[in-house]
Amino acid sequence: MISRAAEAAREQGATKIETVIAQGDPARAILSESRKRGVDAIVMGSRGLSDLKGFVVGSVSHKVAHTAECTVITVR
Repeated sequence: MISRAAEAAREQGATKIETVIAQGDPARAILSESRKRGVDAIVMGSRGLSDLKGFVVGSVSHKVAHTAECTVITVR
């Protein structure tokens, strides 16, 4: 799946693509990698849970958006 996503990005004109596979809590892994790499922005998907349900369930996109030191763009 990762290689297909990278290829799709290349087909759309992206020239600098790096992929990472990590283990553990997804939000913490995303935040850790973003700090290590000094990224300007994180773009991620959202399942579209309501704010209350996302807060209770603990959605990854919610945690990242509220904790990241850079811009976070969430796509539904």
